[in-house]
Amino acid sequence: MKRIILPCLLILAAGFLLGQGKASITDSYNAETARNYTRALQIMEDLSANDPNDEFYILRIAWLQYLLGSYNESMKNYQKSNNLYPSLDAQTGILNCQLALGMWNEAHNQAEHILQNFPQNIAVLSKAAYSTYMLQNYRATADYYQRIVNIFPWDMESRGYLVNNLYLSKDIENARQHYQILKKYAPDSAMAKEYSKIFK
Repeated sequence: MKRIILPCLLILAAGFLLGQGKASITDSYNAETARNYTRALQIMEDLSANDPNDEFYILRIAWLQYLLGSYNESMKNYQKSNNLYPSLDAQTGILNCQLALGMWNEAHNQAEHILQNFPQNIAVLSKAAYSTYMLQNYRATADYYQRIVNIFPWDMESRGYLVNNLYLSKDIENARQHYQILKKYAPDSAMAKEYSKIFK
């Protein structure tokens, strides 16, 4: 009887240890929280190996690659996830990678593509503005900040950027009008102080 029980116990113990060794998606979240992005990514890649067409696994792999600074690999996986299941998360992820890589024209085109479906998405409008600013297209940048201010008129940080880009695009009178609002409600802001030297 003892000869039968002992092998059974060994099999159960081995199964328990194997089960303990297999990481879950929760372990990946915990590793990310601890800023151990390499471990978090490794867990997701192991999970994805058993379910290679799971769009969320691929999306999360892309996110962790982005956190690790692997922007090209991240962008490929965001694109793969978006091809499997189009989502704002994946499309914004592609945009973030393009910005990180300095792909200003591509980032602008991607932002415009997203804004066709989400025209009031503040984060994407801000990223679009950044891409055009880096392209030194200050008129387009001002237009994006105008859209943000139209949605959130008391966002004085965005209004400050609007003032700056209107001025850079030589639209002096509009810049002056928005500066007056900025000066009234956020006189201590960096942009208000900067333009107080110009609009005396």
